[in-house]
Amino acid sequence: GGNVYVIDIARLYEHEQMLVFGDLLKTVYSLKAEPPEDREDPVPEKVIFFVDELNKYAPAGSQTSPLTNLVLEIAERGRSLGVILISAQQFMSAVHPRVTGNCATKVIGRSGSSEVLQPDYRFLDNDIKTNITRLSKGELLLSHAVYRQPVKIGFPKPVFEQQKF
Repeated sequence: GGNVYVIDIARLYEHEQMLVFGDLLKTVYSLKAEPPEDREDPVPEKVIFFVDELNKYAPAGSQTSPLTNLVLEIAERGRSLGVILISAQQFMSAVHPRVTGNCATKVIGRSGSSEVLQPDYRFLDNDIKTNITRLSKGELLLSHAVYRQPVKIGFPKPVFEQQKF
């Protein structure tokens, strides 16, 4: 418990990235899905996957693959098993709608007007969509059911860029 493992696949070829990512998802999901009495070794209570450019593994559209189906399974049922998927991508509209539809929390950075006009952003009113196109570096909108409206958040500048007062 309490251990963090990072598996950086950035330097692998794309097909190797898909193989490693798919194997990790399948192995962890299978472990978490089996009944506790059938497990030989202890399994972490929660496993969190941080994925950059999830649209590569679960793209929008009618294309399906075993990897896409596995990502959909985790997006739809993973939380109840303690498997959590956090992803980042520039274009939410490029991710399979069943994945984005199952997201409880959305964090949105500056996007172009053509992106915010996509159906994935229909939960935002037009004024907020306009403001998304004007966000500064480090500013994001956080959308979650506990808030009536999206909340603007900002990351502070790194310490070496901050001015003393």
